[in-house]
Amino acid sequence: MTSTTPLNVPRSVELAARVTTLLARTFPEYVPGAQAGFRVESLDHQEPRRMFVRWYGGERTRPVVVSGPKLGVEGDYADVATVLTRAGFAVTKSPGRLERFVADRPADVSGPRYAVVAGDVPFLAAWVVLDRWTRVPAAAVTTQEIAVGEAHEFERDHVLEEARAATDSVLWPFLTKADALLGDGVHWLHQEVHDSRGYGDIVERERLEAVLDVANALRRGDDVALEGRRAAYSMAYPLRAHWPLTYQVRWVPKATAPAVGFFPHPDWQRGPDVDAAITALADAGLRPVVYGESLGSNGFMCEQDGFMVSAADPADLSVPGVDISVIGLSAEIDRVPQVLGAAGWRVLPERDALCGWTAYPPTTA
Repeated sequence: MTSTTPLNVPRSVELAARVTTLLARTFPEYVPGAQAGFRVESLDHQEPRRMFVRWYGGERTRPVVVSGPKLGVEGDYADVATVLTRAGFAVTKSPGRLERFVADRPADVSGPRYAVVAGDVPFLAAWVVLDRWTRVPAAAVTTQEIAVGEAHEFERDHVLEEARAATDSVLWPFLTKADALLGDGVHWLHQEVHDSRGYGDIVERERLEAVLDVANALRRGDDVALEGRRAAYSMAYPLRAHWPLTYQVRWVPKATAPAVGFFPHPDWQRGPDVDAAITALADAGLRPVVYGESLGSNGFMCEQDGFMVSAADPADLSVPGVDISVIGLSAEIDRVPQVLGAAGWRVLPERDALCGWTAYPPTTA
């Protein structure tokens, strides 16, 4: 959005002028004592992202609702928000207020728009969901758990709005279905599983890309299934429809608490020897495996290839030694004996085809 305002004009004044010009095309401007209407104001004239639109005149305390659509001032506010959003502005309704806060859309829109932060006194809540684009709370709640849930809902609604704005209306019903299939999650992992070449690369994507991809799969008629925390669909290579199953495309949410360097089997024990081996190898520059979301049946999404360490007997830590396995491809994995040997570990010279190496810590005879 281009502005011709002189450079010496404060950004808050410049933003207010652009918002006022836009809204004046549709709504009456407030004239004290003469005409009800809107006015663009600010909580802080040094902070242009604190601008808000306030309506003066009319009934402001009890909005009238008839058969769904909101009328009166509440309806005016909803219409104002629609006009601003369609024009590319960021808009937020703060809890307990009718006004709509407005800001320029940021240049960098990657990552989640809504963040969970500790509340402050003015909002009288322990936790708030902060709209990072407008710098104002979108919700105020009593617990962090509730705040996280609210943030997910706000983020999902936001992504759906973004997807609708970027696509033709023919795709909109599929966008809603894709959103329901994917569920919660902001950052997603995309992976292709080929029937002849195994697993493809793991690529991190924003939720918007995942929603659009799954929606297009639904529109094509692909069989999309929800498998635990994974949404997966199958399709054939282009121009080879006679192959019934060529590869699967999987979308899995990026884990908030991944397991680094070890397999997160619920029944496996991880003692100090496992942690010490992981630390020694990682400090030497070797890349540990990263496991994320559960895929069911003790399977977990592999978010990063690398080495994996487990106890020689995960069910009985009294059994000495650890096993170091290779997960995926790792160019420097052959450095394992050298690295652990330099740290005082005893590494068996034979490498097992399945487990990799067996090693014993310096304290083991």
